Amino acid sequence: MNIKALENNGNIKVLIPRSLCALEHLANLRVNNEGFSSVEIFWDEGKVTKINSLDEEELSPNQILFPRFVESHAHFDKSFSWKNFPNLKSNYENALSVNLEEHITRTPRKVLERAEKSLDLAIKNGYRAIRTHIDTYIAQDKEIWSGLFELKKKYSHALKLQYVALAQLEFWSTSSGDFLAKELKPNNGVLGGVLVPPFKRKKIEDLLSNTLLLAKKYSLEVDLHIDESSIEPGAGINLLIKTIEKLKCEVPITCSHSSSLLFLKDRQIIKLGNKLAEKNIRVIALPLTNFWLLNRDDNNIPLHRPVAPLKQLQKSFVDVSIGSDNVQDPWYPFGNFDPFYLFSYAMPMLQLNPWDRLSLSALFNAPSRLLKLEWDGMVEKGCPADFVIVEGKAWADIFSGNLKRKVLINGIWDEK
Repeated sequence: MNIKALENNGNIKVLIPRSLCALEHLANLRVNNEGFSSVEIFWDEGKVTKINSLDEEELSPNQILFPRFVESHAHFDKSFSWKNFPNLKSNYENALSVNLEEHITRTPRKVLERAEKSLDLAIKNGYRAIRTHIDTYIAQDKEIWSGLFELKKKYSHALKLQYVALAQLEFWSTSSGDFLAKELKPNNGVLGGVLVPPFKRKKIEDLLSNTLLLAKKYSLEVDLHIDESSIEPGAGINLLIKTIEKLKCEVPITCSHSSSLLFLKDRQIIKLGNKLAEKNIRVIALPLTNFWLLNRDDNNIPLHRPVAPLKQLQKSFVDVSIGSDNVQDPWYPFGNFDPFYLFSYAMPMLQLNPWDRLSLSALFNAPSRLLKLEWDGMVEKGCPADFVIVEGKAWADIFSGNLKRKVLINGIWDEK
């Protein structure tokens, strides 16, 4: 690679997706037919100081630059547990059953070992921030959370980490739930829950109300596993909206999965999308796990694969992120915390063009907004020198599965 760097300053000639780059002077900017611009980027003391468009006479660079990625939805606490807790039926129901078996043997040491392995891989592969869900229940060893909070501090030099306490909604109506919510507040944590049909509407509405009011009490966000199903399309989100309107509650909310919405008619999706946008509710599409688990038929390949209808929701101005979800656990047996693994599968799965602005926004900008990061992922003068550079000259090189990459963290090359 053509890299010149000394400590935390240097410069590099690269291709960069035009939609991820903001230049002060656009007169000489060249954009090729795949949406890449040829630029030279300079940085000093960990910040970008200048971006120049390369002259037309210069050869096109043979390396492509991206901002370091942001993972909007992970599960560190169970990652790499497939070996001991495989879900060979590969369906949602058995994933849940095996997951509960894993809880019986769970210890703080096991959870922290999985988390550290996940974080080391994530940093090496090019992530700068991650929101991870942590299974939470009354019988859980309390040392797990103190260890996780320490881990957040340990890795803060290289990666921003945000925890979601993922519990059954009943948990947030208990004294244990109130205590944990108070602990999450100074650690920038999030209340998590599960709202998947079939369910008893009145009971769930009451529990959901308690969860939202608890989040309001401690000024916390809520991130729900909602409508992760192929039945009763949109039942969870519709109940959520009804509850919000009844409470007149303005707690920040994220709807993870939202898979069954795809089974609604387009006009219904647009109508629901408008309501989500109006209430500033964000959505996370999780194609890998949803395609693997949901609507599975052992005898036939189903024509319908539930996943959040990203394009339709974006048309309604809903801020949609794309996340990886599970890694080598009962819910999904593959993956390795590599953003390019997600990138290369999500694009064809969801029929997204990587050269389109909204496609890249779902992987870079929307997740940055979701985690309320200081930097939204646009490469411009003054932004952090936090990049992943890969060898290649076209999108086909990125999705080839044979990537050579180098990671720049705050202007310093990561040599691990």
